[in-house]
Amino acid sequence: LVFLPPYSPDLNPIEESFSALKAWLRRSYRHLLNSNNPILDIHEACAHAVTADKAIGWFRHSGY
Repeated sequence: LVFLPPYSPDLNPIEESFSALKAWLRRSYRHLLNSNNPILDIHEACAHAVTADKAIGWFRHSGY
């Protein structure tokens, strides 16, 4: 049994996926402003930003 601190972003793989999504949003800000359907564009970005290979890397980086 391993006790973890109440919150540790270094041990939480979801933090790295949020970081990837926020980076995409920063790069694509102007595209989203001109988009007819920005919500759909964001959903598509999520599907492409969080790939299986990236998720595996994030889990390995977190020590899992």
